[in-house]
Amino acid sequence: MTLLQLLSTLTILAAPLCAALEPGYGQLHNRRSLGTPELLDLRGIGMSSVSNHSFMPPRRIPKRPDNCPPCFNCLLPAFNCGNGGECNPYDGQCRCPAGFGGEDCTTPLCGALSDGDERYPRPEGELCECKDGWGGINCNVCKDDRACSAFQTRFPPGETGANDMVCYRGGLAVEQNFQMCDVTNRKIIDTIPDNKPPQVTFTCSADTPDNATAWDDLTSMGSCKFQFWVDRIESFYCNLEGCSWDSRDSFDSNQTNYKCDKIECACIPGRFLCGQDGSVNIDDFLSEEVKGPGSFECESGKGCSFREPAMNQLINDIFGDKAIYLDCDSGECLHYTQVPGYKRPEKPDNSSLVALSAAIAAAIFVAACLLVWYLGRAHRHPDGMIKLPEDEAAKLMTDHVPATLHFANISYALPTGKQVLSHVTGTVRPGELLAIMGASGAGKSTLLDILARKAKTGIVSGDMYINGRDIPDESTFRRVVGYVDQEDTLLSTLTVYEAVLYSALLRLPREMSRQAKVFRTLETMNELGILGIRDSRIGESGKRSISGGEKRRVSIACELVTGPSILFLDEPTSGLDSYNAYNVIESLKTLAKQYNRTVIFTIHQPQSNIVALFDRLLLLAKGQLVYSGATSRAQQHFEKIGHVCPPGYNIADYLIDVTVEAAGDHRGSRMNGNGSVPADTGVDEDEDEEEGPKATVLGKISRKAHQLLGAFSTDSSGAATPDTIPEKLASLVLSARASDDAKIVEAEIARIQSGQTPGGMEARDVGAETELLRGYKKASLWTQFKLLSGRAFKNLYRNPLLMATHYVVAIVVALICGFFFYKVTNDIPGFQNRLGLFLFILSLFGFSTLSSIGIFGNERMLFMRERANGYYAPVTYFLSKILFDIIPLRVIPPFVLGSIVYGLAGLNPEVSSFWKFIMTLVLFNLTASSIVLFISVAVSDQGVANLLGSLVMLYNLLFAGLLMNYDRVPKGLKWMQTLSFFHAGYEALLVNELRYLQLIERKFGLDIQVPSATSEW
Repeated sequence: MTLLQLLSTLTILAAPLCAALEPGYGQLHNRRSLGTPELLDLRGIGMSSVSNHSFMPPRRIPKRPDNCPPCFNCLLPAFNCGNGGECNPYDGQCRCPAGFGGEDCTTPLCGALSDGDERYPRPEGELCECKDGWGGINCNVCKDDRACSAFQTRFPPGETGANDMVCYRGGLAVEQNFQMCDVTNRKIIDTIPDNKPPQVTFTCSADTPDNATAWDDLTSMGSCKFQFWVDRIESFYCNLEGCSWDSRDSFDSNQTNYKCDKIECACIPGRFLCGQDGSVNIDDFLSEEVKGPGSFECESGKGCSFREPAMNQLINDIFGDKAIYLDCDSGECLHYTQVPGYKRPEKPDNSSLVALSAAIAAAIFVAACLLVWYLGRAHRHPDGMIKLPEDEAAKLMTDHVPATLHFANISYALPTGKQVLSHVTGTVRPGELLAIMGASGAGKSTLLDILARKAKTGIVSGDMYINGRDIPDESTFRRVVGYVDQEDTLLSTLTVYEAVLYSALLRLPREMSRQAKVFRTLETMNELGILGIRDSRIGESGKRSISGGEKRRVSIACELVTGPSILFLDEPTSGLDSYNAYNVIESLKTLAKQYNRTVIFTIHQPQSNIVALFDRLLLLAKGQLVYSGATSRAQQHFEKIGHVCPPGYNIADYLIDVTVEAAGDHRGSRMNGNGSVPADTGVDEDEDEEEGPKATVLGKISRKAHQLLGAFSTDSSGAATPDTIPEKLASLVLSARASDDAKIVEAEIARIQSGQTPGGMEARDVGAETELLRGYKKASLWTQFKLLSGRAFKNLYRNPLLMATHYVVAIVVALICGFFFYKVTNDIPGFQNRLGLFLFILSLFGFSTLSSIGIFGNERMLFMRERANGYYAPVTYFLSKILFDIIPLRVIPPFVLGSIVYGLAGLNPEVSSFWKFIMTLVLFNLTASSIVLFISVAVSDQGVANLLGSLVMLYNLLFAGLLMNYDRVPKGLKWMQTLSFFHAGYEALLVNELRYLQLIERKFGLDIQVPSATSEW
């Protein structure tokens, strides 16, 4: 047989066989028609006939139908092997890379990479179900060491046991590495319709030299393959040639870099981005523009990126990104001896950081100590004379508004119904001293509080006028009055001079110079006899300090220094000896006369020389008005009603004795609430009548008192209830109401109520009068803040125990932590030590902020008194307290402790990480102290405030994240962890330290890297 005859015979035999075979069976056989115009029918011709060169005449068969697809043959230009598959030159079939099958190598295979040729193609429209330990679209990526137990490498090192194979997930190709990646470009993800996830598979295979006999003969060079998937359906692929790779390892991260010189990409027709209905077609772009070079880079904790110049330009133009960003999982089954076993770099030497931290902490501590020492020995004010400009001496008088106070029928009842004051009426004019006298419990302090418009819990009634006007505005009223409490509330760390000076600087007119205010301060101190102790600290009770009488005079000086229009004083002579008591009242007298002030004060039993200084006297007994008028006419008034003061007897003592005796008489009388007497009382008018002129007057008063029987008073609700008062007291009350002084006051009040001034002049315009009563402008908010800040700082450094304790504790605890957590290791125990160290530091600072409760609690009464007397706005006080509690006690200690601990513990040596650590501690401390300060303001009792503060800290500690598993918290209560500032601070410290930290755990003789944080961080 000739060669031509043999080829013809083979062609004739192959044609019917090709027509008989089904498409899709051709991974092992070539089934494509050779394209002859007509096929010959050789049915019935046996092989023996062919071999014997005996031919029957051939019968032609019909042409192949158009709807019958041609057989696949990669040798022909119309067919290609996808995903880098190789075409077999002998049978025209594709040899597909691992994980791909089908005629053209575009169908993912399922199962596991270790199954070899037994893998099956992914069913149409379904997803692969990978075997345990395997993952990825085509199940190529190992997940754990168990998956590799049945896997065989190309160069096994001797006998390989099941436990010798490991899943290397470091990302560096040894033989053949597989990576499954999710695209993380936000705009690419958003552009793909129906939320279909874009993904990438990346595979690199090392070149095998011809003489390679072991795995270490493999090179770090080879070829790579890149596939782009949308919704797990492949869109296009790229083959990368001339590739090389390496890794760069540092203490806190690992980097793998793949670089390829040449890239060839191709679309899979009809797929997304490649001609699918509704999507663009980038086929020409991939085949003509994408040429390389390309790179695939990964860094632990930061993800991966794929870059190629043309692709980068396209992505940048459309999406604004510089590359395709990926989040990848890699896997390659290797013998444990094949794992890239780089020697982990040693941790950086922290000795310099430790030394620097210690030096900074020591410098801060020494600087703080020197500052306290210097300020404690600061230059004191000289005693020399202060020369004022001529206009400064008259500054107070120029801005002063003289104030006349009228009050009528002032009554006060407790919520229980008990009547404390009843129908008290009086007046006091500028330049006068009004002394409110009475025995203990007579209602002196209550009346003073009501006149000063202090807040009372009971029911207050009556009328009060200033300069003939009712002033309903509390702020306007407070600007023209001053009030000195009975109890001294002074800042113990200030000197006498500083306490009075701060009052002057905060409350005197802002137009006055500081020199004038200093002069006024020294002048006031001299008037009260405390100039000689001006540099003495006020001190606390139980400790060395100035005497109680001296403290009293300092309290008076704080109010006296401003020269208010109306000055109220509650027991100004309490605790003072007779000499100093006289000096105090004399200074008040001078103030009233020289500066035209109105002074009202309560006093118990003054000496006769002090009584002589009073201009007006108001005498109370059991809340009833016994006398109200000029002091000089008091003795005459009481003599007229039969109470004659014995010669040589102190008139004040005598009057008190009279009221006590009258109040102690239990023979009752009953009077109406308005003081009127019933017409028919059934009392004998001639009873107890005595002889003589004085007896006649006394008898009339006595008979008048008997007429009070049967009268009723009105309670707070308006119902008539009996109010029994002693008979003698009733007679004194009626005598007071019938006196000439009482009639004069009643007439003045009547004129005021009718719209006239007390002197009969036309009443001035209310708006203008109110404007006058506003007084001068006090210190601005900025001036208040500066003064209060200076005072707060003095209070802090003059009480150094608290500040020094915070600093010493910070240093000592830092050294202890540095000892126990010295250079924590990068393994599981070191990981646990980091968790414990951070939680301990936060707990230390959280609970140490409870000391702020005492800082404000000790000054609560001082703040309330100063605020009520108009020293400053509350906001300036709290800002100054916050500032000088925060900086020395809440910023410096975290900085000191953090500087020492960070180096000793060997935490993340990055400079940025160090400052993040410090700032996290500072912000946490500020947050905790703010919450504690709020508790101290809201709760007045320090014991309760401490308990609440401790509970708040424990609550936040419980939800910090270490003591309770977040996933086990009921969904409805997860917000409780969100509110925990311990959780926020703890998480910030952990993220800062562990985010890029790789832990080393030795297992099966291999150092296995374990990430210390998940990608969620």
